[in-house]
Formats: sequence, structure tokens, C-alpha cells
Amino acid sequence: MNWKDYFYFQKRDRTAILLLLVLIALSGGIYIFTRPQQSTDKEDVNTSSTPSKANIDTLTGKTATNIYEQEKKKNAGYAYQEKLKRGETIELNSADTTSLKKIPGIGTGFANRIARYRNLLGGFTDITQLKEVWGLDNELYDKIIPFIVLIPQIEKIKINSADFNELNRHPYIDYRQTKVIIDIRDRKGSIESLKRLSLLEEFTDDDIKRLTPYLSFD
Repeated sequence: MNWKDYFYFQKRDRTAILLLLVLIALSGGIYIFTRPQQSTDKEDVNTSSTPSKANIDTLTGKTATNIYEQEKKKNAGYAYQEKLKRGETIELNSADTTSLKKIPGIGTGFANRIARYRNLLGGFTDITQLKEVWGLDNELYDKIIPFIVLIPQIEKIKINSADFNELNRHPYIDYRQTKVIIDIRDRKGSIESLKRLSLLEEFTDDDIKRLTPYLSFD
């Protein structure tokens, strides 16, 4: 067989081969014009998503600055409170919370509690009333009394005109006692003295003793 016979095709075969070649050529052309630009896209991705060393340094610096500023603002309200020295005192009824925090052993929490309880009472009549402040135990009491002096200044409750809430808010008058006071006023008019209250079973001798400085019968 002559080697040329290997390259002899019938007309039908030649048509099929020609169509195949055309399809291959078209596919190649389409691929060339439509293939993704990998190298360029990769460079763009790297450029946009990967920060440079300069950018990293800048971001780190900004982060550190922000953290510092935040901590500075946070701690601004917690400046060190200078405490009283031995021999120095404050007056209990007139001291504000800032002054109370100068007492060794008294922080913001206790200063607020002392001031709040003093306001509810209408003022302290005795230093030992500090023991009635919630959480202030004997150990802390013994620690702070050398730094405290007291000038009694009392805001009295007008028992014959105070409303229910005002009476019931006082630490030495409970709900049951408030009701009986209001009831007596409604039924019999003004309460003349502590003696009238002492006749009521709702008030013990200790209650009367504690309330004496705080009640006005005008």
C-alpha cells in the first residue's frame, strides 16, 4: 500500500474532518478572547486586600492610640483620692460624697450610702448611727470614727402635715406605723405629742426614743 493511501479520504470524510477543524479553530479563538486575566486580577487582589508594611504600621499605631485614649477617658473619673491624715477630720452632716471619700476605708460606694442614709434620716444625731448604713460593719466603723466629728443638724418631719410617702420613707417609721399615724390624723385630727404615739402598740419605747429628735408636732 502506498503511503499516500493513508491520506486519501472520501468526500464525506473530508467534509467531516473540515467541520471538525473549523470547530477546533472556533473553540480556540473563543478561549483566547474570553479567558480570565489571572495575573492582572491576582495583582489587583493582592493590592486591594493585602496591606503593605507601611499600612500595617499605620493601622497598629492608630489602634494603640485609640486604646490609649479610651483608657485615658475611662480612668479620668477614677483619679486617686487623697485620704485624711491622722488628726484630720470631716463633719459628718455637712460633708458631700467627695469629702466622705477622703476618710480612710471609705470609697465611692460607702460615701454614696452614707449620704443617702443621712438624707433619709434628715441628718445624723449620733455618730453610732453610721452602723445603720448597709454594709458598714463594726470593723470599718472603728476604723473611720477617728476621722469624723458631728454637729447635729436635723431636718424634722412635720408629723401632722407630711404625706404617706414622706412618713414611710423615713428609716425609723415603717409601713404599719405610717398607716396608724394617717388614721389618727383622719379620725381625731392633729397628734399633739410623742406621748400620744407612745400609747399606740405600733410604737415601742425604742421607736419613740429614736424618733424623738426627728418629729415636729407643729
